[in-house]
Amino acid sequence: MTQKQLLVAVLAATPWLTSLAQTPPAPPAGASEQVVQGGHLYQLHCALCHGANGRDATVFPRPIWGPGHDIGKFGTAKGLFEYLQLMMPFDDPNKLSDAQKTAIAAYMLVRNGSLPAATMLPLGGGSAPVK
Repeated sequence: MTQKQLLVAVLAATPWLTSLAQTPPAPPAGASEQVVQGGHLYQLHCALCHGANGRDATVFPRPIWGPGHDIGKFGTAKGLFEYLQLMMPFDDPNKLSDAQKTAIAAYMLVRNGSLPAATMLPLGGGSAPVK
């Protein structure tokens, strides 16, 4: 078993590490279907490492949106999508479709305050800037 496989196995066996005392946020008022779906997919595939609220997770404690976030380094929704496409989820970047990764990007950008909740990103993210 590789080091990466071992880490994924340990994380999968102990989801309480990152979700302890974290309640997934409700969808924002007026959220598009894409943003709602992205929130659901985020909780299923991303919260294990990044936390239900995108911050203060045990595995990846740096905030991925909001104050002190890392999301700004991607510049645009397309930049974030491309990163998700190549690298996430950590255990298997190919297990989610492009439409699912676009929905996750939309959810993350809404949570960051970069996009209004009613946003529908085009497949692949588009040119919307990240704050």
